[in-house]
Amino acid sequence: MASDADHATVRDVPLARDAWVLAIASTGSLALALGAPPGGSVWSIWLGFAPLAWAAMRLRTRGVGRRFFAGWLGGLCVGLVGFPWFGEMLERFAGLPSAVAWCGQLAFSAWTAVPFGLWVVAFGDAPVRGRWAWVWPCVLWVALATVWPAVFPYTPVIGFAEVPQWMQAAELFGVAACEAQVVACGVLLARTVMPGDRRARVQQGIVALALPLASLGLGQLRMDAVDRELAGAPKLEVGIVQPNAPLLAHDPFDKMARLWSMSLELQNQGAELIVWPEAGTFPYRTYRPFVRDFVEPSRRVMRVHETPTIFGAASITRGERYEYNTVYAMDGEGNVVGAFDKNILVPFGEYVPLIDPDWAIDQIPSISHNHAGEGPARFEMALGTPPRTVALGPVVCYEDIFIEFSRQVAAQPGGIDAFVNVTIDTWFGFTAEPWEHLALAQFRSVEHRVPMVRSVAAGPASAIDATGRLAASLPLRDPRIGDPIPPESLLVEVALARNTASAPTVFARGGWLARWLCLAWVLGRAAAALWQRRRARRSEA
Repeated sequence: MASDADHATVRDVPLARDAWVLAIASTGSLALALGAPPGGSVWSIWLGFAPLAWAAMRLRTRGVGRRFFAGWLGGLCVGLVGFPWFGEMLERFAGLPSAVAWCGQLAFSAWTAVPFGLWVVAFGDAPVRGRWAWVWPCVLWVALATVWPAVFPYTPVIGFAEVPQWMQAAELFGVAACEAQVVACGVLLARTVMPGDRRARVQQGIVALALPLASLGLGQLRMDAVDRELAGAPKLEVGIVQPNAPLLAHDPFDKMARLWSMSLELQNQGAELIVWPEAGTFPYRTYRPFVRDFVEPSRRVMRVHETPTIFGAASITRGERYEYNTVYAMDGEGNVVGAFDKNILVPFGEYVPLIDPDWAIDQIPSISHNHAGEGPARFEMALGTPPRTVALGPVVCYEDIFIEFSRQVAAQPGGIDAFVNVTIDTWFGFTAEPWEHLALAQFRSVEHRVPMVRSVAAGPASAIDATGRLAASLPLRDPRIGDPIPPESLLVEVALARNTASAPTVFARGGWLARWLCLAWVLGRAAAALWQRRRARRSEA
């Protein structure tokens, strides 16, 4: 430990002297962002924490502010490069002026970078030898990722969805297990270029190179085992509708015609279940309780087909001002057999946070506010010939990227056989967001080993199997008013190999607690360090 005088000297080093360290640190999140979908350089993810860890070790004797700035700078590219669609989303979804929206992009990127700054600071204060020197960086990152509030839940390993072998550890401890591997690899690589014993550095380099290869091989073995389960499992023919209606189009008949035509086509192809997208694609409001299909032909869900259908629709209680974002399950005779209200609403886009929504909407009528649902739901539907009961877990819009909410959906009594996601990602246009949304959803299927079908208004409609693999998808479209794109459909055979109640994964049984245990351990170490410092000061006094 350096003396107080030594600390004063090294902390007064001009920022310019550390500029090259800061520049190298900034490449960390660039490597992570370049690995993001679609078509990312996935291998670069394994390099992402190396510049950050190296900077943390190089700047160990600098002040907290300097170390935080290095890590924060090293995390900026996550938002700027990995999520460049955020500004456009604010412009199209929230209706903000372009300049304000791009200020929002910068603010989002700055906020997302904060955990990287905290990680570099705390890493620099960690042991440099012994087993804790290796465990601490991994546990620390998982803890920070767990507790840091995010508008859109994110993981640095989002690109692993394009190499699903690297996702398989999520079955044990969730995304945290995947992140810990990448952090460990980065720390190993950083230590190979730090001064020290040459033999030890070579060994660390070998382990760093072996880690992604071992993860790839073990992941493939696990996927092969799951594939054998799927081969003998009952199958369900699911038809997914991608209507490709332009955003904010106001032609209800055109919207319904797109849904009807694809539903009839899918029924003729043998679909046993049809899934439509989120509320807004279906252009009409339903009044609660909605128990049976509309009588008016222009509003009927089952106008041209008789296959059980899951669809999103706005719902409202008569006399109320605000709606719910609801998804319904309807049997082949038009009876509503299940309903679920979206729980996790998008701030400003779907609800007004912090202030009175009545006042806010009176001031800015374009702002939207909805009621949130209360807890998950489970659809039990009689599907196929002869009919068999299938349990489905509905999630609306970006609820499928929330680890805890998806776990609650899967943990309901009786379990689920598959997730069903209905969403509209048209707000983001022809950007990376719909693919990143899909990639995050793929982790949910690995965590619970059940498939997910996703009906997305303008793509990519998709099916994810129980390995987390993208089994089938339609292209991403960007329909505009005056430039129509025909509707599309996807028929996919979904293997229902397990139920989350009768065959829960390690993650579902308790592995989900791992990230919270990491947080508890970090907080415990922080409290112990604080107590030791106070005790030392008292003894000096």
